[in-house]
Amino acid sequence: MLFNYDYKIDIPQNVIPDKKFALFSAKRMLPEYIFDTSQLENNPITFPEVQTLLDGITVGGHKISDVQQVLNIKNAWNVILEAVQNDKFTVSKEMFHIINDAIAREEALEWGKFRTGRVGIVGTKNYVAPLYTELDEIFDRELPIILEGKHAVEQAIRVFLWAALNQFYWDGNKRTARLMANGILINAGYGVFNIGVKDILEFNTLMVDFYETRQADSIVAFLAEKCVRYIEK
Repeated sequence: MLFNYDYKIDIPQNVIPDKKFALFSAKRMLPEYIFDTSQLENNPITFPEVQTLLDGITVGGHKISDVQQVLNIKNAWNVILEAVQNDKFTVSKEMFHIINDAIAREEALEWGKFRTGRVGIVGTKNYVAPLYTELDEIFDRELPIILEGKHAVEQAIRVFLWAALNQFYWDGNKRTARLMANGILINAGYGVFNIGVKDILEFNTLMVDFYETRQADSIVAFLAEKCVRYIEK
């Protein structure tokens, strides 16, 4: 499924792409990005606990599934950063599968492959996900349209929304899409794509409207203005 919007996404004139520095910045801020992603999934683990887990130390008092989710996010980030660093990042079905394999491991019915059944989205009334039998064909046909003639920032936002809208996987769709958007931005040297804790309510509200209508002006404006963090030297 494709979507519509008229909002113009501009890159600030003072931003100079620098892949090496974008990678450095992403690695330095990784605990924050992992925490913000886990908060979007209503994970109760705190920021200090995330930092502790990233240091390889276990934390008590939480469900195993909550801890596993944070570790999955960390592993998926590492996959993206390593792919970018080694010039192996691509916006492809293979990379989508690799990221979903890392981020949805032990959470979904299956991970690392397209779903084989129907799914829905909590909070929506009219949204209907594409049939699982059509996912490969939708991906192959629509991805070139999503990427065509767009600069990296717009590509990142479009890929994120497109992947979230089509629900290619049993679970972890927004997380997978978020990591792919980051791969695009970091690989192009612009920065990162992150939805901060303070913006979660607004993000969720706008996403429900997007799912229902496939009109994306409001969510595109939100993502462009609040969620693209350009590198600052």
